[in-house]
Amino acid sequence: MPMLYVMLIAASVMFSERAQAVSLAGRATDESVCDLSPLTNYRLTRKIFVPARTRGLSEIYARLALQFVTTECKNGQLLILHTEYGNSDDDGAFRLVSQELCNVADIQREATPTADYPNSFQIKCRIQKMQAAKQRLAAAEAKESTEEMIRTRSPWMTSSQQAPDSSSEQDKKKCPATISFGQLLGIGGGGCSRD
Repeated sequence: MPMLYVMLIAASVMFSERAQAVSLAGRATDESVCDLSPLTNYRLTRKIFVPARTRGLSEIYARLALQFVTTECKNGQLLILHTEYGNSDDDGAFRLVSQELCNVADIQREATPTADYPNSFQIKCRIQKMQAAKQRLAAAEAKESTEEMIRTRSPWMTSSQQAPDSSSEQDKKKCPATISFGQLLGIGGGGCSRD
């Protein structure tokens, strides 16, 4: 009985240390890859909303990818990142992620153009620096969380913070809650006096 118990513990430790199959898209894969393709940033931002025109998108996308990879993947797995658009935000994010997790000499960029997406590409590299990436990510999150980065850098949050509504309740009661013809046409008008 004790020998069986020791063997079960050893087997559970051995299997818990092994890398598991990881696919962000939920595709069938094996345990040799950490597959964030296809559409890496699109899939990552389905879980956390990042408004369009948010400043520093590359850094935010990189943080989201690193959060996923450092919790789901292991050293030795082949990291795969993919974009259809091939824009500078995706390129910058993929550079940050791959340089954080892989040896620079091992990073391979492969064009994957289609008729609809001629700038499509993917990045492949073997994850070698997982522990250091986890430590740097934890330090960066302690300094400024990803959620805080999104909140402070998004255009609609920053503009609302810069121009707070300073009208009082009494001022609002003086103005009717109607819209003018000029406002409908987008040329202004309809302002009421606050006398």
